[in-house]
Amino acid sequence: MKKQFFLATLVAMATVFISQKMNAQASQPKPLDMAAKNAVISSLLLQMDEKYIFPKTAKAAAVKIMEYQKKGIYNMTTDPKEFAKLLTEQLRDLVKDKHLSVWYNPDQKPKDVLKDETVEKERESKFLRYMGRQNFGLPKLDILEGNVGYLKIDGFGPVDKVGETVTGAMMYLANTEALIIDLRDNGGGEPDLVRYVASYFFGDTPVHINDLYYRKDNKNTEYWTIPVPGKKYLAKPVYVLTSGRTFSGGEELAYDLQTQERATLIGETTGGGANPGDMADLGNGFFAFIPDGRAINPITKTNWEGVGVIPDVAINESSALRLAHLMALQKLWETAPDDMSRDFHKKSLEAVQQ
Repeated sequence: MKKQFFLATLVAMATVFISQKMNAQASQPKPLDMAAKNAVISSLLLQMDEKYIFPKTAKAAAVKIMEYQKKGIYNMTTDPKEFAKLLTEQLRDLVKDKHLSVWYNPDQKPKDVLKDETVEKERESKFLRYMGRQNFGLPKLDILEGNVGYLKIDGFGPVDKVGETVTGAMMYLANTEALIIDLRDNGGGEPDLVRYVASYFFGDTPVHINDLYYRKDNKNTEYWTIPVPGKKYLAKPVYVLTSGRTFSGGEELAYDLQTQERATLIGETTGGGANPGDMADLGNGFFAFIPDGRAINPITKTNWEGVGVIPDVAINESSALRLAHLMALQKLWETAPDDMSRDFHKKSLEAVQQ
């Protein structure tokens, strides 16, 4: 199964979201005994040792977790959800990786069960319903005052499911003169769709935008821009809105466009998660997301893990859209090719400034 960019898979994410809603309304789960807790911890530490992108870091974290066990820190925690929350908080504190997480969901199917065709079809059907209600991660599209396009992207689904929606949005925006991409609520998604979106902003010559290195097999996958349907968005100003909620694949698109000097980032420093990974079954209804790779930008030779993507123009995220709109109109006014265009953008700028 293809790995999702930093969030297991969007299918799994949707499944977890739906089950959390159901669990919130259900009766309290059966209390955990020490044997179950110790088994979950043992499985977690073993799989961290085998998979986590930085082996030495995983081993150091394991030493601390086992110290916590000896001190009896887990003795009084019997609620499975609270136990999972505690492990997540401890791991993130020890490892400084915001993608690391543990959750409890007794109804979630382990990966080997997902090989069953009936289960897989049901899982995909739930995913499509969940994503479809959000227009597959593109919940809002608009043309603002002064012919400035606006595209809100909240997540990146599989290209075969979402590509047409992206293309339709880009075709609708093709005749705008500047574009604002809103990633303030973007929590991540598939690397292939990140590349698909980014490809609309570069010419026909492939551009190297990112690498994903995986510990397993010492494998490095390069991501270059690709041919995409319709008209590309070239030689026009692009502005990207960010917030502290912008995470993972959302950060990757912002970072790609920023390092390639293809967009101006406006808003807040992003969440700081750059390590891709996958879901691990810990047994007893517990699962974990364990990063087993890291992003490597071809220009900076590093990534945004732990530090976030720093915007070019820092401002409270609630004011970012207005500022981006004003900056776009100012730019269009200053670079207008003729008096008619200059007059149009000046009037638009004055209208938005009021």
